[in-house]
Amino acid sequence: MKKQKMVALPTKMFLCVLPIVLGISIIIIRSPKTTLTASGQTHQITVSPTVFVLDYIVITETPIPTPTSTPTPLPTSTPTPLPFTTADYEKWFTTYSNNQSINKELLKRIAFCESGLNPRAINGVYGGLYQFSTNSWISTRKSMNQDSNPDLRFNPEEAIKTAAFKIATAGIRAWPNCSK
Repeated sequence: MKKQKMVALPTKMFLCVLPIVLGISIIIIRSPKTTLTASGQTHQITVSPTVFVLDYIVITETPIPTPTSTPTPLPTSTPTPLPFTTADYEKWFTTYSNNQSINKELLKRIAFCESGLNPRAINGVYGGLYQFSTNSWISTRKSMNQDSNPDLRFNPEEAIKTAAFKIATAGIRAWPNCSK
């Protein structure tokens, strides 16, 4: 057994540090002669009878956990947009041209001229089926009381709905080359 180390404290307590299998224990002892069993070993502690000491407390160092490897995160796959069918486009052209009382063929012709019917088409600041700029999209959608998020330009149904509204309220001047 290793030798005990005693340190006098200002409050007339003794601090005894004993070796224990798991680590180091700090013990504050009440009586002059105390038996302590720690980690299966019995330790006899004798304290001077002229010193008043309080109670005993055992504080054990917590073993340091073994580091484990951090799992490598799997890359998140980018969701593939669902392809839209010709029937979807036809339904939207019909619905929104009828809702706004505009020519369905004009609505189709502008979309084909501007983007080749590609809802993800981008040309500088312009994007979507009708190549709306961000500012034009936001102002038109606010006029419609609809979500003005510019990313919606790339949703074909939202683009057709917005273009039909713009043609009905402001005419075809937004698409001078494609509306002839």
